[in-house]
Amino acid sequence: MATALAPRIGYAKAAEISKRSVKDGVLIRDLVTREHVLPAAEIDEVLDLRKMTEIGVPGGKHGGG
Repeated sequence: MATALAPRIGYAKAAEISKRSVKDGVLIRDLVTREHVLPAAEIDEVLDLRKMTEIGVPGGKHGGG
């Protein structure tokens, strides 16, 4: 989940949230929401498991060429 956040909030912030999530036993989604790191609609988009597992690069063309 933290990897999905990095392009939007930066690697350092995503890593910090990920580590706190593990340490405190809190979901990444809950930390991002509680701390207003991203707007709610953007959180849903970034953490959409279906989109994370689709072939291709987000916003790019699908396929090889």
